[in-house]
Amino acid sequence: MSDQLSASAPILSVRDLKTYFFPDEGIVKAVDGASFDLLPRTTLGIVGESGCGKSVTARSILRIVERPGRIVGGTILLQKNGSQVDLAQLDPSSPEMRQVRGGEIGLVFQEPMTSFSPVHTVGNQIIETIRLHHPVSKQEARERAIAAFGSVGIPKPERRIDEFAFELSGGLRQRAMIAMALSCGPRILIADEPTTALDVTTQAQILDLLRSLQEREGMTILLITHNLGVVAEMCDTVVVMYLGRVVEEGSVDAIFHNAKHPYTQALLRSIPSIRSIARTTLPTIAGSIPHPYNRPAGCPFYPRCPDFKPGVCDKAEPGLTVVGDGQAVSCFLYERT
Repeated sequence: MSDQLSASAPILSVRDLKTYFFPDEGIVKAVDGASFDLLPRTTLGIVGESGCGKSVTARSILRIVERPGRIVGGTILLQKNGSQVDLAQLDPSSPEMRQVRGGEIGLVFQEPMTSFSPVHTVGNQIIETIRLHHPVSKQEARERAIAAFGSVGIPKPERRIDEFAFELSGGLRQRAMIAMALSCGPRILIADEPTTALDVTTQAQILDLLRSLQEREGMTILLITHNLGVVAEMCDTVVVMYLGRVVEEGSVDAIFHNAKHPYTQALLRSIPSIRSIARTTLPTIAGSIPHPYNRPAGCPFYPRCPDFKPGVCDKAEPGLTVVGDGQAVSCFLYERT
């Protein structure tokens, strides 16, 4: 969130973050000037369609963006030991950055089946993580790993710890991934689509688990998802991204009950409702996300926007404008003149 909207000191501040990819075909601006704050003991949701830069934002924070991508601008300020550390300035392979990964910030990947090694047991991978951050014996690390399994509700953790990822169900794999992310007691948990490909019952169990862990451990959660139902249930504040930029931000109540940006409004209209008339077509957002090599000039959403103003939206890019208590929007409809 912008400086005017922050009521208390954030644990993580992202300012004007730019992460670009440089393939032979041209430049892909995956994240192009995103800014937001993560407040202690709260849950911030980042939403948007696939390709809007949500996951790249998370990977940028942890400095695990794959080549040919890299951070080209902005700051990622982490509160650590009473001071601020700019993660964007750290070498991704430096000891300090490796200590931040897992030690300060844990990450739950989008697909645990491809995130776990198929040739090592899930327990060995968690033990390795623990020993990387703590000077403990292998036996003590194993005991901590078993305790981590138990803390996330995995039954018979003493046996499950010696199984491979392919031997676990989807729900248990996701729980094991959460256990590994939390095994070193991070203050921040980034959950990237934690309920993708899970049935609705297992989804509810995983979300309940994250809530209970947050209450018990006092964690701060950055939740990345395209599921607005999950956002409504889990989040305190919401950031809406489009083409690598923040187009709206605010409290979950403000976003769901008083959305300002045409893109946010369109996303909300596309959610099925129990009040919907049976056998009617759900509203859709016109057009599609522009090709990465053919980004529109001006406001990135204007080619799909029902409120497009010719000569304005296609000429310049709007900045974030505060429109209410804890809410800001990037749209010329709300810019003060």
